Amino acid sequence: MPSAQPGASYGWRARFGVLQPGAVSDNNPFEFYLMAPPGVQMFLTSLGVQATTEEGYARAMAGLEQPVRRLLARKVDVLVQAGVPPIVTAGWGSEERFRARVAALTEVPYVTDITCCIEALQALGVEKVAVLTRASLLHGLGDYLAHDNIQMVAAQEIEAPDGEEMCNVPLSFPYRAGVALRRAATSAAGILILGAFMPTVGMIQALEDAIGLPVVSSAQAMMWAGLRRAGVPAAEVAGFGRLFQTV
Repeated sequence: MPSAQPGASYGWRARFGVLQPGAVSDNNPFEFYLMAPPGVQMFLTSLGVQATTEEGYARAMAGLEQPVRRLLARKVDVLVQAGVPPIVTAGWGSEERFRARVAALTEVPYVTDITCCIEALQALGVEKVAVLTRASLLHGLGDYLAHDNIQMVAAQEIEAPDGEEMCNVPLSFPYRAGVALRRAATSAAGILILGAFMPTVGMIQALEDAIGLPVVSSAQAMMWAGLRRAGVPAAEVAGFGRLFQTV
């Protein structure tokens, strides 16, 4: 297995520039480094979302260039935007508009959370999916997925228990919810877990083994899609679902 050479930066193979919605990072950095091959580094900055409303997302995305420039100054190889609502609430075609704005600044590839998930489902051959996420992320999601010929056949809301934050729930929480969703959604060919704020990657392999279907989560899909764009073989990642073994 390759290892960093003395004096080399930690991102000597690939440098991920990650744009997260809010000011505080929850599980994104930890789960990134659980999966990251040697020599792959994250550079994290905020989009500046201050209100989790359609207006709040639109206001943050209006200033997209500023956080992108911060990451470009770190000489990143790929730009990955976390957060489903800023794209889905803006409607189908919005990512193309955002990508065009980024392309005016750089040739570094730019991709968003929801597109990473769609590409992952397509790579796994999943056309009928059951979705596990917070209620706020389901608005408009079915229509958005349908544009890429993915049918949302079932959805289950998942919220942290009273007094808890979603970033702090145990892995058993999404695992058990995923198992229950599979039992209820018998026509689904895969499970999609949206929201990188919730811990997921540590239980994806166990969930796939339990339900016999592929599982895609935001954090996992963003790593897979980012590696592909940065030219690092995704197959180097093991133990986090069958996605990384797709061609």
